[in-house]
Amino acid sequence: MRFIFNNNKTKVRENRILRLQKSNSMNFRKYIFASVLALAALYGCSNDDDDDDNNVEPERDRAEQQANEDPLLRRYLETHFYRLEDNPSNPDYKLVLFDTIAGENSGKQALIDSDSLETRTITRDDVDYTLYILNFQKGANGERAPSFADSTLVTYRGELLYENVDQDGDGIPDNADVDADGDGAADVDDGVTRVDSDGDGIADNADVDSNPDEPDTDGDGIIDEIDQVDNNDPNRRVFDSSITPIWFDLVSNIEGFREALTGYKGASGSMIGADGTVDFVDDFGNFTVFIPSGLAYFNLPPIGSGIGTYKSLIFNIQLYAINESDHDNDGIPSYLEDLDNDRLVLDSDDNTDEDATFNYLDVDDDGDGTLTSDEITVNDANNDGFISLDEITFYDDDGDGISNHLDEDDREVKND
Repeated sequence: MRFIFNNNKTKVRENRILRLQKSNSMNFRKYIFASVLALAALYGCSNDDDDDDNNVEPERDRAEQQANEDPLLRRYLETHFYRLEDNPSNPDYKLVLFDTIAGENSGKQALIDSDSLETRTITRDDVDYTLYILNFQKGANGERAPSFADSTLVTYRGELLYENVDQDGDGIPDNADVDADGDGAADVDDGVTRVDSDGDGIADNADVDSNPDEPDTDGDGIIDEIDQVDNNDPNRRVFDSSITPIWFDLVSNIEGFREALTGYKGASGSMIGADGTVDFVDDFGNFTVFIPSGLAYFNLPPIGSGIGTYKSLIFNIQLYAINESDHDNDGIPSYLEDLDNDRLVLDSDDNTDEDATFNYLDVDDDGDGTLTSDEITVNDANNDGFISLDEITFYDDDGDGISNHLDEDDREVKND
């Protein structure tokens, strides 16, 4: 599959991101990609600021929401399994599809019991959130994993949970089952007993046999209006995806997506052909992450995305390459401008001169009139294209324990 490669339009350093290697023995994946600044469905921004505040539901307590939501997410992992299917849109990786453990699938291994499942705890504002991650491939040994502030080249698929609850495991979802709890008696809804005229287990209000004019797209006997998942359409729950590798600036991504990526690495090598084709070795990172709403959109999902409030999300992600970001090109990688070490660069603790610009975007962090790049010295000693803390010299001319670039009292230019 071929795509056109353009330079990343975000303010990140693009030098040496593609480490060109030429080898006839490596198995390469071919891409020419398009770059983007952002896709709304992955970015943690709020809804329309002009919305009438009186129509907005008050935000729930985050600790209480997580306490209620995590058991539901675990229940999903206990009652669902995954399978891998060929991907007709991009054969370089398989589609990860989810289904309920019921009926003919009653013997499938639950997600929660998979050897591939890992967990990661992310603490934010004293609330512990758990990411559940299905690990398919960690990425190439020897490659560098992205930081929370880097830029990543990915393909991805984002979907809502398959919310097809089936208590008695008979293959009929509870909202269509005449006897959802399997106790042998028809269920009662608001004082009205469910009816199953033809005895097939599907309540008449959901049964296509009783509603012949209603569509049943997947042919499972349940009309579409009540059937939450079209079993013949794996894309029905997908709200966003890209089969073409694209660049994402992780600073602005939702936190669960960002934090999951920091545990993976890209491909071990790549080559650019004369026609602009970029070939990646097929050892790139590949995983699926289950994200609680507190690390996603919580009560403010993007308008028009199809994502409801307080919804956990699923992302399958392939990571091909990373770029160490220096958004303001001041010589300090953006992740090192996180002064309070909370893995965020968009908070007031990371704005030294308290102006309108956070340090990671500010060319003069302390507002003293001398550029940050002139108050430090940077030397990429190993010439790997990544700047580590020990490759930056920070000065403190007045000996007060505050580096010159963060101290408005120290303004001497250090670089000719």
